Amino acid sequence: MIRINLLPADLRRGNRIPAKVLGAAFAGAIAASAAVGWFGIVWFGDLGAAETALREVEARLAEREKRVVYHDQLQANRKDYGGRVQTIQEIAKSRRLWSKFCDELIDVVNNNGDTERHLAWFDGMTVKSDPKKGATVTMPGNVQEADKSRVANLHEDLEAAPFAPELASKSDPTFRLEVDKVRIPAQSLAFPLALQFQPTVVEEKKGVKKAPGK
Repeated sequence: MIRINLLPADLRRGNRIPAKVLGAAFAGAIAASAAVGWFGIVWFGDLGAAETALREVEARLAEREKRVVYHDQLQANRKDYGGRVQTIQEIAKSRRLWSKFCDELIDVVNNNGDTERHLAWFDGMTVKSDPKKGATVTMPGNVQEADKSRVANLHEDLEAAPFAPELASKSDPTFRLEVDKVRIPAQSLAFPLALQFQPTVVEEKKGVKKAPGK
């Protein structure tokens, strides 16, 4: 449809939008766009920083959780180790150290080199172990010369030995005279020696085993 404006030219100019209004509108649009862009930059920048910080915190928490699990495992291992140590100590207390007994027996026989009190030797050693009655040590031996007091002295020293409190009984100081012309002096007193040790483990009425003295 064709429109014909019949108004004079000076009146037709009044319908145009002023340049100032257009400029102001354009400037406002630019300012609004800049504001939106700045807000977007700030918003997304802070969001990225927050996400980065969150990831770091989650990583630290995961590491600490691993340490907590490891610590719990160490505590469990420590408890188990403590129980094993206690068991080993109880077993060690219930066992006799035969090497220690032999060392103490040698000290008694040597008697710091005092051969006037007794000079003894043994032909061998037999050990029989019984869990209920204890170990029995049999050692046939001799003392030099025919002086029977030397047998008595040896038994006295055995009764004063460090292992004496562990003994339940000891054989009596019996002897017999032996003569060996090859040996000088030829005479000696042979005696049987039997040491009965106390049992290292005592069974209670309920069947629970414990070390003596506990």
